[in-house]
Amino acid sequence: MRREDLLASPVEHIKIKPKMTVNELMLEFEKSGSFGAGRLAAACNIFEKMLRDEGCTIFLALAGAAVPAGLRTVIADLIRKRQIDALVTTAANMVHDFIEALGGHHYKGHWAADDVLLYQYHVYRIYDIFVPEEDFVKMDYHCAEMFTKIAEENAGKTLSSNELAWEMGKRLSDPNSILRAAYEEKVPIFMPALRDSEFGYIHWLHSQRNPQNTLKVDAFKEVGYIIEMFRKSPRNGMIVLGGGVPRNTVQHAAVTARKGIDYAIVLTMDRAETGGLSGSTLEETVSWGKLKKDASKIMVIGDMLITFPIIVAAVNERLGENYTRTPALTRIRSKIT
Repeated sequence: MRREDLLASPVEHIKIKPKMTVNELMLEFEKSGSFGAGRLAAACNIFEKMLRDEGCTIFLALAGAAVPAGLRTVIADLIRKRQIDALVTTAANMVHDFIEALGGHHYKGHWAADDVLLYQYHVYRIYDIFVPEEDFVKMDYHCAEMFTKIAEENAGKTLSSNELAWEMGKRLSDPNSILRAAYEEKVPIFMPALRDSEFGYIHWLHSQRNPQNTLKVDAFKEVGYIIEMFRKSPRNGMIVLGGGVPRNTVQHAAVTARKGIDYAIVLTMDRAETGGLSGSTLEETVSWGKLKKDASKIMVIGDMLITFPIIVAAVNERLGENYTRTPALTRIRSKIT
């Protein structure tokens, strides 16, 4: 490489104009190409590539308190617009989706609130979000009854977490629900850590009431299905909000299928030095064969509640109102055994 190659792209300073759109600001970030602004612009470009690539299956991996913090409608809209093909999520996020589907709410609070006082008032805290205990109690009993009905209708059958998600979504009427949207659009929701959520304890409650007709769920049943999605898709893309088990599920399916991921966006605030997966670099992922060495990839260090809506807004602005996408799963479902 020559010296002039290193100095080929000068930084163009960001210009702010009145009434700028989200995408116009993103294009200014791209001209700068520096720090988080440059990475955010790169993430927009990669997401756009995924959506315009008709052979790409897009997995959204969701961890952290995304739904209670305000990303519920963004994710449900992505499902309804067919801009993701599968959701891999902590079950806790679907618990909070369920709470809102029953009319419950999450409230703006404060991280420095008196937690002893909150305990006395039966208010749960998720950093600076408050959730009233009664909304959880309402959800617990409603969902336990739902589990009983699902067990009755699926007597003798063992469900995967995705099949359970669709069964729940079928019984919810809220159009803004992620579970409902996924059921209607036939987008799979995989919850690999299903037991580690309120659903796990609701299942216990249900089983105590119905020892002879307990809902059966197999954590391993869907593994082959996810692997086959990777195998049968010409290309695969991954968007990670947070990391943890959902990110690992997507990446492990990729390496097991011996396909490798073609597009990858990771939005996280975790660090690589701890050795944890959430903060591990995408370059490290290449060493496992989970990500192709020539993949379009970017890791954005920042709050996903800020970065993800900006990415979605900018890319949808580029695509325009008349943009439609055929879900990748529609094309490959017949090939999946």
